[in-house]
Amino acid sequence: MQIKTFNTAPKFNKLQNLSIAVQTGGTVEISRALLQLQTDDAFSTVGWQKAFNLLANAFADNKPRFSIFALQGNEKLPFVAFSTLPGVTCPGAGECIKFCYSYRAWRYPNAFARMVQNAYFLRFAPDVIADAFATIANERPEGFDFRLYVDGDFSSAADVYFWMQIIKAHPLVRAYGYSKSFAILLGYDTGTNSDWPTNYHLNISSGHNASDAIVRYVKALPITRGEFIAVNIGRTVRSNDHGTASVNKALREAFPGEKIFPCPGACGSCTGKGHACGMSTLKGITIAIAVH
Repeated sequence: MQIKTFNTAPKFNKLQNLSIAVQTGGTVEISRALLQLQTDDAFSTVGWQKAFNLLANAFADNKPRFSIFALQGNEKLPFVAFSTLPGVTCPGAGECIKFCYSYRAWRYPNAFARMVQNAYFLRFAPDVIADAFATIANERPEGFDFRLYVDGDFSSAADVYFWMQIIKAHPLVRAYGYSKSFAILLGYDTGTNSDWPTNYHLNISSGHNASDAIVRYVKALPITRGEFIAVNIGRTVRSNDHGTASVNKALREAFPGEKIFPCPGACGSCTGKGHACGMSTLKGITIAIAVH
């Protein structure tokens, strides 16, 4: 678990108290942390109070009040996606915790509450998530692209087992993700390919706290496509700068003599045959994106 310090966002520090409780506490501690937010004047607006009340109801009966999966996607991610809480679910986070974009969503009550709800269900009612996933699979019998963890990461061995079993049970799902939870992933592996679903592609996410030796072991896992590296190119990069000639040139210069794939920023737009992060044909090729 990693904790982020918000020097200029005191409300975020208070939200993180609930985040920590959801990931490490029991149901009594979680309810107490939520009540503290409900009675805090900093969260007296209708939006926050409504989100907190819905969370309290979800905790009480294990019925989702927020969509567990993002289904419609957006211009950057047109896939089914799952998120949980950042930081507290990320034991492998290193430098990335300083620039993690996931915390930006905490400005919005429903986005924060959805992360909290999903983290709670993963710990206390995982069948709720499994049932929701099965419903999507039944509605899309041809399969679908699925990004596991837009926000957050595998926080425990139980998380890895849970998701690998679900993905194996739905072989037409085209699943992929990014992770820094290397020790947990390695702990799940017994050295046989049967441990892992063939329809899940892991991208080794940069900004982690692991040694080079550990990374080499993770690269050898049958699920690993390759590394996904955020690169500081020395200037501010806006979202619509990704994929431009100048940014791509700077990314390639950061890897002299190495073949890389510059990320254009919008998932699904990078090749005519699918998205690079989920393609076995790009196994071993570094995908790089400019820090933004």
